[in-house]
Amino acid sequence: MMRVFSFIIVLFHLAWTSYGFELPTEIRIGAIFGLGDTLSRQAFEYAVAKINTQSQIFAHSRLVVVNIDMVDVHDSFSAYKMVCAQLQKGIAAIFTGRLSPAIEFISSLTRQLHIPLFLSSPDSQTKVEYYTMNVYPHYTATSQAYSDLIKFQEWEELAIITEHAENLLYLQDLLKLSSDSNQMKVTVRQLRGRPGVDNWVPLLKQLQETGISKFLIDVSTDNLDDFFKHAKIVGLVGPYYDFVLTSLDISAVKWSKILYTLVNITGLQFFGREDPAVDEFFDPNDNHFNINAPLLANERSLRASAALIYDSVYFFARALGSFVEQHPFNITPLICDAQKPWRHGAAFSLFLKKFEANGITGAIKFDENGLRTDVSFEVVDLAANGVSKNGKWSANTPDRLEIRRNFTKDYETRKQEIQNQTLKVTTVIEPPYVMLAPNDTNSTQKFVGFCIDILLDLSTRLNFSFEIEIVKDKTFGKKNEQGEWNGIIGELVNRRADLGLAGLTITYQREQAIDFTKPFLTLGINILFKKAKREKPKLFGFFQPLSLAVWLYMIAAYFAVSFALYLVARLSPYEWRNPHPCKRTHEELENQFTFFNSLWFLIGNIMQQGTDLNPTAPSTRMISCLWAFFTLILVSSYTANLAAFLTVQRMQTPIENAEDLASQTKIIYGVQRGGSTENFFRESKIPTYERMWNYILVNHATATVASSTEGINRVLAGNYAFLMESTTSEYNIMRNCDLTSIGGLLDSKGYGFGVPQNSPYRDILSDTILKLQDEGVIQKYYNKWWKEAANLKCDQEDKRKDTAAELGFANIGGIFVMLAVGLLVSMAVAAIEFSIKIRNRKGRQISIREEMQRYFRFAIFNVSASKRRASIFIRDVPLLDEHHQEAEHIKH
Repeated sequence: MMRVFSFIIVLFHLAWTSYGFELPTEIRIGAIFGLGDTLSRQAFEYAVAKINTQSQIFAHSRLVVVNIDMVDVHDSFSAYKMVCAQLQKGIAAIFTGRLSPAIEFISSLTRQLHIPLFLSSPDSQTKVEYYTMNVYPHYTATSQAYSDLIKFQEWEELAIITEHAENLLYLQDLLKLSSDSNQMKVTVRQLRGRPGVDNWVPLLKQLQETGISKFLIDVSTDNLDDFFKHAKIVGLVGPYYDFVLTSLDISAVKWSKILYTLVNITGLQFFGREDPAVDEFFDPNDNHFNINAPLLANERSLRASAALIYDSVYFFARALGSFVEQHPFNITPLICDAQKPWRHGAAFSLFLKKFEANGITGAIKFDENGLRTDVSFEVVDLAANGVSKNGKWSANTPDRLEIRRNFTKDYETRKQEIQNQTLKVTTVIEPPYVMLAPNDTNSTQKFVGFCIDILLDLSTRLNFSFEIEIVKDKTFGKKNEQGEWNGIIGELVNRRADLGLAGLTITYQREQAIDFTKPFLTLGINILFKKAKREKPKLFGFFQPLSLAVWLYMIAAYFAVSFALYLVARLSPYEWRNPHPCKRTHEELENQFTFFNSLWFLIGNIMQQGTDLNPTAPSTRMISCLWAFFTLILVSSYTANLAAFLTVQRMQTPIENAEDLASQTKIIYGVQRGGSTENFFRESKIPTYERMWNYILVNHATATVASSTEGINRVLAGNYAFLMESTTSEYNIMRNCDLTSIGGLLDSKGYGFGVPQNSPYRDILSDTILKLQDEGVIQKYYNKWWKEAANLKCDQEDKRKDTAAELGFANIGGIFVMLAVGLLVSMAVAAIEFSIKIRNRKGRQISIREEMQRYFRFAIFNVSASKRRASIFIRDVPLLDEHHQEAEHIKH
């Protein structure tokens, strides 16, 4: 009997399962929203109306809303009474939006009566219960998503700005970033007061002064406009600031009201304006849309909160349709005080947590606690043409975050980002890069110079405007002990300027603080020094072609060879000959190479005049040939070098290169304080440059200058060498004939324009600078400011002095002095010879003075006489007899 009964029950169950259970004609549901939350109410009404038109969900049933109550979120008692009133009418579920803190009482009531409660809010106070389903992603998922996004962007600092302190619970993963291995600096600030009424400027001003540029904005969608208006006032809105929004309505915001300039905004969203689910939601053929929809179809601006309300109703309807296929279902009125639960509530709630459906916000599924799982978001950026999708975050994938952002933009795309922008330009006055315009010019342009011409060309090509301001401290920028920068670099680091316009040297230290464009000039460090005065010609300058050592060696060789010739001639039998060749027999032989004749013979070779002495022996001829070859080379070298010494004036420079400068202490040398040249010597590991830096460090007060102009003036004053960039040095040398550069370049580097880090303008400016270089425009500007405006008289004067010129008495006066001295010496020698000869004569009757007078008169009055009488030193006897006088007279 029992077997038959069991068999009947099984058959009955199979039959019931095959045909399923039926839904009641009216499926009653209720809703309660906060006062003023009309968007959620409209979304709920539209969802019910739209679902009732879809026969694939309910073929013979329809959703009926028993009541939609609006309550003050802080009035928990009224909320409790409203829900009880709905339960007495009999409902299958209650729907609500953001209703904290009253939601705690409502969830407690639905838990007691086993009524499913659908939430669509991130309220952290809500204690998750068995009968509660929250379609809004749990804060652990959203917090992880924002944390992954910020880590991907490799931010080193972050400021979290929130309207409500309790919202920080949703961002707990971000707060943990400061304790992670990357040690991100996290700052948290709360906006006080009401948007549009209270002033948020002081708080935002404090953040701006800290230099933080990365922000996570936890502000409601409706208050974003007010937030960015205040941020604009303090200068936080710009291309150098990055924002991540926690609002999931980034596509629904009318950004034209918020964006005043280029700004970097990233966010997460469930869907975009063009998603198929949104197309279905905004179906213009739906008659219920224009009546009940929360937004107009032409706006296509669906809020996430409205979509979540829609998805919660949609999920409930789909789940209920599947539930009645296997379970009985009916709706009964419930009384709050009776505490008698709905008999189908437990089974239906369990089924809801196992059911899955796809809604506008993606896949809808819950865990056993009623929390939404497998959440996914689109990663979107704000672009010039609106919101662009650049990635996806999924909770159920290993890597979670997948970015498809195009980091390489073409030229035209980058050009659009700078068009119609007004760039703030900071600079210092330094010729020829940036100079004040002359007062006599008719132009309204305040500045002129090489960099100004490049900037004007860039602004014309890229269609942007600019405002130029001179940096207050008039320096390029130096980092102090606290790590803070001043000058142009400081303005860019603190984002008070968009472009640093000057001859900024690209260095490693500066590259850590700012970004640079491509170099527009290549250069190096050289030594600027006062040009040495040209040497005045020396009286005996003809001795200079050969050094003193060479002259001494030559004199020693002369005497050594003379002695060798004398000795060889004495030893060789072929140099001894008969003085009377007509006599075959002779008792005496004669040798022409006495010691003095040997000296005379070699002198004749040096002077290339020759003598009447001719060597006959092979040995003496060999010595003569060697001496002739020696004198040929020596005289030729002397003659060639003498021409250069006599025709070209030389300059005497005390230093020739950096090594000479580092090895001496008489000449002071230094650099500009706070410049890249100072940093080069500070960081250099080359021994010579290290010695130079130690000298500069010890003599810092006297060796360094505040500006390049001061350094140049010190060079002109004398006894000072200024280490500076070669381009600036060349510019000043072309305009001052007293300046010159010593040695070659000490290094190689480039000039570039500075921009703040991660500036969107860097790439487009770099690309355009390369175009200017390829087209020769920058070279044209260089020629304009360096060469065409230069004082070319310096070059012409140098070329004239470096070429051969006519010789003056100062160049060759020494040879006249030697000639005069030689004449005097020869006359003195002649007088000595005469005196010695007269003294040694026998039978002398007159004095030496009288005899010399006679010879002197003879020399004066007988200029043509070639013969004289042999002097017998007798008074009144003429030196020339009558016969000779007559012959001389006839001859002439």
